[in-house]
Parts: sequence; structure tokens; C-alpha cells
Amino acid sequence: MKQLIKYVLNTLAELAQSEQVVLLTVGINNGLGMIVGVFKQGEITLTNKRIKLKGTPLEVIISTKQTKNYPGILLESIPFPSYKQTLNDFVCLCLPLINDKNQVVGIAILEQKIDANLFNFRLKTLDMLRSMIGLSMEIIIENKRLYQIATIDTATNLHTKHYFETRLEEEIKRINRHGGVVSLLLIDIDHFSEVNENYGYQQTSKVLKEISRLLIHSVRNSIDLPCRYGTKQFMVLLPNTDVDGAYILAERIRRSCEDCIFATTKEAPLKVTVSIGVAHNVDIDHSQKIDTKGHQSLSKEELIYRTDLMLSAAKQAGRNKVMVWW
Repeated sequence: MKQLIKYVLNTLAELAQSEQVVLLTVGINNGLGMIVGVFKQGEITLTNKRIKLKGTPLEVIISTKQTKNYPGILLESIPFPSYKQTLNDFVCLCLPLINDKNQVVGIAILEQKIDANLFNFRLKTLDMLRSMIGLSMEIIIENKRLYQIATIDTATNLHTKHYFETRLEEEIKRINRHGGVVSLLLIDIDHFSEVNENYGYQQTSKVLKEISRLLIHSVRNSIDLPCRYGTKQFMVLLPNTDVDGAYILAERIRRSCEDCIFATTKEAPLKVTVSIGVAHNVDIDHSQKIDTKGHQSLSKEELIYRTDLMLSAAKQAGRNKVMVWW
């Protein structure tokens, strides 16, 4: 899929003689798009950034299915069409990408210098390629949908256990080659079965979603990896984070959950706590100085085992605790 996006971007940039090209997919009836790739001065960046289309010229491109030039602005350093005239020296050629059902499945935004003259044969070639590129966009969209199904837990919007373990394996291999540290948090919702018995399935679903949202907002975006690890458990992968940093994050998550109050259909609000186990991949010989070289990096299985052991210790200590394998 990555190669397909790169090929489409390179082809569009060459045909339009454009220094910047933005390729985005279009959602059906939700006013949103997804930027999947950017060509900028010969370099290609792949991304998955949502962007609002409603109220922008791209909304007109979708409805008319017509290629059109608009004044260009920079939106987070990438070219984007505007209704208003600007002082910038470029315009945005917006190319709707059509599938075989005559639906707009994507849009290509091609930067064009104001005084540039795009020859008619290039415009015609771009127009002829729209359907072909549209079919490519459908492949990209379908692959992303299948990827989403395989890697995202629909109940919490967190990554799945399988995806987490794949990423952890990759991180351990990277560390074995280049060195480094990684830490794990294993988080368990205390007395979750009682919540289910006393408040029902809908309330437990709300608890899961709220704690998932809390995790997403607690970790570093695009660096740390929170996932749903079991029915009432979550795991967080923390690359380049030592055990001290992992403990600080775990305590912050524990306190945030403790402070969270859930509205219910009953008179009394619901409060939920979590227990957390923390471990890292460095097997330190405590009989020597901390800065001794040659620490042994653990396997994926041993690291998960130690994190699980610390979670058990936190629960045995009375729950609502963080326990760390130092």
C-alpha cells in the first residue's frame, strides 16, 4: 500500500510539474478526509491525518466532480485550497479522483505557481488518469479498513493484543540490535465483575471507553502504544522509557482513574480504580553499580511475565496500587 501511495504521488507530481502534492481519501457523507501522503520537493511523507472538508473548496470538488483551481494557502505547511485570494505565489489545482461508480473517493491537491502554464496535454492526461487513480484510492481505502479491523479493538478504539505483541517483538529486536530501553504497564480494572453485576453491560462499556480515553490522553501520541490486553486489562508499550519514567506515568494514570466519577442510572455515582504492574527490559545486576555496562535485555515473554507478576503484587497489596519490577 505504501508503494502504491508513493507511485501515485510521484506520477501526479511529474505530470503536473508540481513541487508539492497532497493525496487524501474522502469519507462518505461525514465531511472528513484523510491525508495519506504528501509529496514535497522530491520527498514523500506518508501519514494518516484527518482533515475537515466541510466548508472548504474541497466540498465543492466532491459535489461537482470537476477539476478546479483555487487560491492556495499553507495549512500546517502543506498546500490547501481557499475561497479567499491570498498573497501566496501559488494556486491549488484540485483533482477529484473518481471510482467506477462515479463517486469521489479521493482528491489530489497539486501546487501550481501562479504564472505557470500547465500545458493542455498534461491536463488531459491528468483527467484521463483520474479514474485509474480513483481505483488505486479504493484499494488504499479498503486496505486501511482491513488494517483497522485487524489492529483496532472496536469497543475501546485501542490497539488489539495481537498488534501490541507484534510491536513489542519489533521493539525488542530493535533494542537487541541498537541498544535502548522499553517499559510496559499492565493495567487491570479493580472489581470489574462487581461493576458488571451491579450496573450492567452498558455501564461497564462506558467504563472501558472512559479508561481507554484516559490512556490515550495520558501517553505520548505516535510514540507510546496503549492496547486492550484482556476483558478488563490494558497494556501500554513505552519505547525509550526507563522504569522511573514508566512508574511516574503509571501513578498519573492510577490517580486519574481514582479521581474519575461515572454517572449512572442509580442514585450513587460510580468510582473505579485500577491496579498497575510495571516492568522494563533491562535486567540489572543490583550487586554492581547502576551504570555498569552489559545489562542483559529480556525477551518479550519474560518482560510480559514480570509485568504480570507486578500486577498480581499490586492486587495482593490491596488494589489501586502501582508495583514495579526495579
